[in-house]
Amino acid sequence: MNDQTCQRCGEPVELDREDYELFERMHPECFHYAFEHDLTQPGLSVDEDCGDPACPSAA
Repeated sequence: MNDQTCQRCGEPVELDREDYELFERMHPECFHYAFEHDLTQPGLSVDEDCGDPACPSAA
């Protein structure tokens, strides 16, 4: 049974169990926005690239 639900957005997460725990029970993108996105620029919008090469907003 897949009971992996993202703690940030509430949608199902389709990761291996170990990755789900690694990302604090979130999608990798949700984890980025929750903990990493505005570290250097507090209050940075999720629509803006934060400069991290893995930032979802950079795409």
